[in-house]
Amino acid sequence: MSRLRDAKAARVAALEESNSLLKTETRQLENQKNEARELAHELALTNEELRAAISEAKKAWAAADSANRSKAEFLAVMSHELRTPLNSIGGYVDLLELGLHGPLTETQRADLARVRRSQQHLLAIITDILNFTRLEATEVSYDIIEVPLRALVGDLDGVVDSLARTKSLSYDCDTPSGGIFVRTDPDKLRQILINLLSNAVKFTAPGGKIRVFTTIAANKVMIHVRDTGSGIPADKQQAIFEPFVQLDRGLTRTTEGTGLGLAISRGLARGMAGDISVKSEPGRGSTFTLTVPIAARRPTPGAMARVAV
Repeated sequence: MSRLRDAKAARVAALEESNSLLKTETRQLENQKNEARELAHELALTNEELRAAISEAKKAWAAADSANRSKAEFLAVMSHELRTPLNSIGGYVDLLELGLHGPLTETQRADLARVRRSQQHLLAIITDILNFTRLEATEVSYDIIEVPLRALVGDLDGVVDSLARTKSLSYDCDTPSGGIFVRTDPDKLRQILINLLSNAVKFTAPGGKIRVFTTIAANKVMIHVRDTGSGIPADKQQAIFEPFVQLDRGLTRTTEGTGLGLAISRGLARGMAGDISVKSEPGRGSTFTLTVPIAARRPTPGAMARVAV
């Protein structure tokens, strides 16, 4: 009997212990359930805040995009409206120089030459602004074809030689070998190269040197424009590709321009799957490198016929 009572007491103790454990686990589960409910509530609030933040960001982006497009449209319209009277000024200068309204004195011809230079300078600025607004508004179209690199680079000589001679600069162009074709829009590539070379002439002192040469790596062609000009500090080398940035600031600056040339050139290059980079050191000149995709094959005769050189 004593053993039965002890066994029964042991079972009762075991049951009580199990019951106590179950109650403890139940409380723990209830606590975990409450914590999970609180966490779910916090997550719901966080998701709601995140959705609200995303909605606000979308509205802000839409407003910024609308403002940017309005700015681009305004600049495009104003550029067009300004080009018309400037072209008229150029036309009247032509008529006067032809003597259609009577002979001109040397002083009058000199004054007309100043008017023409100012008209051409303003027209170039407005053209840069118009091109930049089109680029920002992604309204630039590209006619990507396969073109011979040798013809494109060699075609620059006639443009750059006269500019270089005006400042007594030495110009050397290492014409690439034949048989190299690149995938690009030839007109826009020429525009980029002329801009890079014009900058090299602008920022190189008389007696300096400008050199154009090409290298090939993997599936790309690099066209390098090297000068012995004033150079660019390391902390300014990326800023010069931003719109309206000019290193020569202030009322006494000696170079003209809007600071849009490099921004337009890089935008055009990237629009054709290329890019522009610079290496420079103050006092030792700069090297601008235009990267262009190389053609995977020679173009067909029909495609070659489209290339104007």
